[in-house]
Amino acid sequence: MKLENAKISILIGAESTTIELIDDSSSITFARVKLTPEELSSCLSRQAYVSCQTELKGLDKVGKKMENKDHCFIIPNDLPKGEEKDKELLKICNQTIPEGWIADSYFRSQNSFFTKDGVNYARATIRRWI
Repeated sequence: MKLENAKISILIGAESTTIELIDDSSSITFARVKLTPEELSSCLSRQAYVSCQTELKGLDKVGKKMENKDHCFIIPNDLPKGEEKDKELLKICNQTIPEGWIADSYFRSQNSFFTKDGVNYARATIRRWI
């Protein structure tokens, strides 16, 4: 697979260097390589096949285009507090979103809650990759 819109970040620190590969279309960081100072030095001195710590994720979404939109849903008046509230909101949201979409689990932004005609609503961002 060839990616036309890939991006790379190289973050050099005293403890380690992190290299990230991002697919711009899907907005997924699909590869993260972590190098010790010794491993980075070996790479920069042109040594091949240097061992490293690697994390891959979201490969099923790479090459696809991410769509996102707001999703509003009715919420009950008697929601629990704290983390339990977020879990309950996500559960209600997941029951109301269209198939194939994934809801963000963050409900603490300024626009997350509103009341319309005396009914309480929550708003979440939902995403899908096509």
